[in-house]
Parts: sequence; structure tokens; C-alpha cells
Amino acid sequence: MGEVQNYENTVENQLPPDEWTRTTFYWKNNLGVAGDRIIFTVWYSGITSEIANSHMLGLANTYWNYQDTMVPFRAAIETHGLLELTGFFIITAITARLAWNFWKAGGYFIATPFRGRIEKRAFRRKLKKYRKPFVQLLGDFAILSSIGILLIFLAAPIEAYVSPYIWGFFDSYPAFSYIFLVLVGLLYITVFFFRFRGGEMMKKDAKKILGDLKSAFKGEFRPSHLPLLMFVFFTALALLVIFT
Repeated sequence: MGEVQNYENTVENQLPPDEWTRTTFYWKNNLGVAGDRIIFTVWYSGITSEIANSHMLGLANTYWNYQDTMVPFRAAIETHGLLELTGFFIITAITARLAWNFWKAGGYFIATPFRGRIEKRAFRRKLKKYRKPFVQLLGDFAILSSIGILLIFLAAPIEAYVSPYIWGFFDSYPAFSYIFLVLVGLLYITVFFFRFRGGEMMKKDAKKILGDLKSAFKGEFRPSHLPLLMFVFFTALALLVIFT
């Protein structure tokens, strides 16, 4: 509780009193975090930053759970969070995708001298083959990052002007906060699992990672081992920083 109270005091001391100043504060803080995730993409900064953000949100949830108002608090966050959190999720996903492919390309370069099976011509043909997907990946990165930043930008005035009043409403009528959170959950489930078939993609990626782990235990090097290793390293480093 002491850690939670210190966190709450820090947040309250940072927030200015009027709505417009709070809006500019949210723009500076949230867009700054989004920018760091994008700039430091190759360090899996989106995922490690998301871990830190989830830890902070967990502290806040603990505090409001102690006050018996956690559900209205969560519902109020989702008022602007539908834009802000979705923006961060998009940026986290696209930066993780680019980081994975970056380290995988590094894995190919590392593997090439030791294999001997890949001649220079064959390697050049391989690079040419992946040039188009790489350009497409960069295009996706630019477009989706811009969409994420736009959503985060639009969320700031809602957080300053609307969310506090919605919080008061949910606090007075808790039943509506439960209904709202269920609707938010259904929205994410519908979009991720049905519209974009996220479950199928996760299952496919899980099979690839399991295959990589099996080959690693057998001592067989694959280029995809490097992005997996770097992912584990930077995630572990983030957890170490957060919890120590």
C-alpha cells in the first residue's frame, strides 16, 4: 500500500488543475512514450514499455480496489482508453513485428558464413526475394505507427474533459461500469479474433516458436533463434528494472 500511495501522490502532483493544460500534459507524456517505442523499436521497446505501463496500471488498480471503486475506475479509463490503449497496442504490435524481422535478418547474416551451403549468388537472390516484403513491412510500420499516434493524440482531450465526469457517473451507478467494460471486452474480442483472425495468427506463430525452441535444444541454429533470444533478453531486462 505504501508503494501504491506514493505512485498515486506522484500522479496527482503531476496533473495540472485545468482541462486544457491537462490535455497538453497528456499529449506530451503519451506521445513521448509512443515516440520512444518507435525510436527504440529494435530493442523491443514497445513490449517492454507495455510491461512497465501494465505495472503502473496494476498499482493504480490495487489502490482503487482498496477504495472499493476499481470497476468504475477501470471503466472511466476505457472511456479514453478505447483510443489511447488501442493506439499503444497497435504501436506495440508493429514495433514488435519490425524488431523480430530485424533480428531475424541479423540471424541470416550470422548463419551465412558458418553454413557454407549458401553461396554468394544464392544469398543475393535471397536478399532480392525478401526486398519486396521488407519494403511492405516498412510501409506497414509507417502507416500503423501513424494511426497509433493519431489515436493517442485524440484520446488526450477526452481524458481531460470527459473521463473525469464519466468516472463520477460510473462511481454513482456501478452497474453501468460493468456493462460498459463487458461491451469494451466484446469489441476487442470481435475485432481481434473475428475481424482479423488473431487466434489463428497466434496459433501459427506459437507453432513456429515451439519449432525454434526444439531445434535450439537439439543444437541446430536457425536465424529465427536470434530474434527470440533478443526478445527474451530485453523482456527480462525490463522486468528486472521494474521489480527491483
